[in-house]
Amino acid sequence: METPDQSQSQFEATLDEARALLAGDCENHDATVANALVTRALSLRPESCSAWTLKCQVHSTLGDDTAALAAIEMAIRFNPTSAETLYWRAAVLSDLGRHSDALKTIHRCFRYVQSDDAWLLEDLYCEKAMVLNAIGRDDEAVATYEAGLRRCPRSSLLKAGLAPLRRATARESLTLLQGGTR
Repeated sequence: METPDQSQSQFEATLDEARALLAGDCENHDATVANALVTRALSLRPESCSAWTLKCQVHSTLGDDTAALAAIEMAIRFNPTSAETLYWRAAVLSDLGRHSDALKTIHRCFRYVQSDDAWLLEDLYCEKAMVLNAIGRDDEAVATYEAGLRRCPRSSLLKAGLAPLRRATARESLTLLQGGTR
């Protein structure tokens, strides 16, 4: 019979192997195998927020946004204040075109970001700006990128997202100055 320590060790090793496959750290970048590994891990710890979050990431990689949303909702059920989990929920909702729900989740996520979640801030600001841009709220998207850069000044991701919006804003301003002709 397996001891609790052995079970925990097997659970962690299985998740690590799935993460490596998903990240392409192994020879075969195989999301299908990663999915099977996460399912095995969940059979050991069905209440694991991190395993359900990884399950969401696997389904997103496989292009199954509905399954990804179901998985992330399970993760939130077990840890409703996990900033990483809320971030993934927002990303999936955005992929599904549910932008209003995505923005609500992002705002909720910002409330739960802890000091050890600092790595997440860059992605969170970027996701919020992309959602705002997708729904035509470009001025707010620019402001979000700029706020993100104040918190994460070295972020190439935020700089890259902001640049095209600034160029578009500059073109619009130039068009207005030229009397509206193009």
